[in-house]
Amino acid sequence: MKKRVLVITDGLVHPSLRARSDLKRLLLGMDRLECVHSGSIEALKTLPGGDFDALAVYLHRQSVSDLALDALEAFVRGGGGLFALHSASASFKIRDRWFDLLGGRFVAHGRVGPFALRRVTRGIFGGIDAFTLHDELYFHEYDRSNTVHFVADTEKGPEPQVWTRVFGEGRVCYFAPGHRAATIRHPAAGQVLKRGLYWVCRIDEEAGE
Repeated sequence: MKKRVLVITDGLVHPSLRARSDLKRLLLGMDRLECVHSGSIEALKTLPGGDFDALAVYLHRQSVSDLALDALEAFVRGGGGLFALHSASASFKIRDRWFDLLGGRFVAHGRVGPFALRRVTRGIFGGIDAFTLHDELYFHEYDRSNTVHFVADTEKGPEPQVWTRVFGEGRVCYFAPGHRAATIRHPAAGQVLKRGLYWVCRIDEEAGE
């Protein structure tokens, strides 16, 4: 049986129209998922009673209604999955509830350039070796209880780029790159996105070592 995922891509700059299109194409190739797409953050209010297994958010918004945030928090706490990409961590920055749910808050990024993602755990992403992206390197204030899976090595030390966490009965996964559409099309990044989504959906297809 396919898992039903609500996909919200919303924002003026992030993500680009090309990146949204590439993400949709990537999701179409995940035959274990049935995706429902929306361009409004207020679609979060449809989570209760919507028969969804997970939510995927690729957006950049500064505000969200209390009702939408209430629905999202209850959904994940009750066992739903949340997969967030890139500028989702720069959204709703004054809402501590979003920080507590996602496990991180955007602090800064440098210019677009190459950096390598180095895997530091096994399990969910086992077998995906280090790979290089040409993207924005995000820096975060993040919850130290997160399970960090990929880091970028910087002058200040390893910076988490992919992490997972448990919130209530639900699962959360965050993927920091994604400023450029080419990142969504990158084969290794695509595998990380797929495995992360499958994990938050509780699909028993983990190609671990």
